[in-house]
Amino acid sequence: MITGNSARSRWLTLGLGLIVSAISVWLVVRDVDLNRLSQALSAADWRWVLVAVLLLVVTFFGRVQRWAAVLRPIEYHSPAIMAAQLIGQVLNFLLPFRVGDVARSMMLGREPNSSFERVLGSVAIEKAWDWIALTVMLLIVVLTTPLPNWLIGPVQSAGVIAALILIGFGIIAFAPPRFAARGTQLIERTTRWLPQRWRSAASLRLRRLLESLEALRNPATLGQAALWSLIIWSLGVVTNFAVMRAFNIESWPATLLLMAVLMVGTALPPSIAAVGVFEGLTILVLGTFNVPYETALATGLTLHVLVFVPQTLIAAILVVLQPAATNALKRSQL
Repeated sequence: MITGNSARSRWLTLGLGLIVSAISVWLVVRDVDLNRLSQALSAADWRWVLVAVLLLVVTFFGRVQRWAAVLRPIEYHSPAIMAAQLIGQVLNFLLPFRVGDVARSMMLGREPNSSFERVLGSVAIEKAWDWIALTVMLLIVVLTTPLPNWLIGPVQSAGVIAALILIGFGIIAFAPPRFAARGTQLIERTTRWLPQRWRSAASLRLRRLLESLEALRNPATLGQAALWSLIIWSLGVVTNFAVMRAFNIESWPATLLLMAVLMVGTALPPSIAAVGVFEGLTILVLGTFNVPYETALATGLTLHVLVFVPQTLIAAILVVLQPAATNALKRSQL
């Protein structure tokens, strides 16, 4: 059941997203030359775009394999992981504030021997791996090409966050199991003032969440997650390069920088489907490498369509066909 406050919050979020997207679109189109944009699209080599489509498909299956590794020791059916992964990605792209991560945790949390908290913890570990990959990409750019002033601060912040994540990984991986038990006991003591029923529920949810950290204590699982993260982000970079190559842009530093900026930039502002934001960031990054405005916009539009439209159509079909997906979507909007 959706309460009045949650309904108002949802409409406020959607309204803010529409405003951000509208402003972004206006900023992008106000200086565009439509004739030059049309020429850039007409001159594109669409064979490279087809290569990018195939790479995106392989990347998706790579993400499924990594999530399956992070979820161990619990084994899930591959179709369930794929459906949750796909719908989660689309919702993250469509709606602000990572709604898709909550929805896919709900979907997979309904599987036997699973729980929402256990799955949500695995999603957090995935995001930590992605942040490490982001930092590595930015480090390569720093070593190969001068950074624009507007990016120096964010790069430093990303490096600090990645270092903290790696330290956290190390602590969890090598800390004795009794430390997790002590943490649980500490939380239980600090919540003694709550009713017994609430304390029991909180303790259960915490234990389930901590179970997800087992993926960081198993060397084999840790290695698989690291390997799949390398494969995923390597494929992502090559995908971006293929789209850029279609518009005669050949720069690996630009590809890496665009990948990193889009990863962060489309996740933070509360826009709708990153409309305008995606294209604006592409223009900003490629402009740093002296790519003409209309060519950069054509590249951004093409890449935006590739990463959004096919997944959205398939996810819509899954929502219609799978009751679990529909229920998860409704609950994530509460």
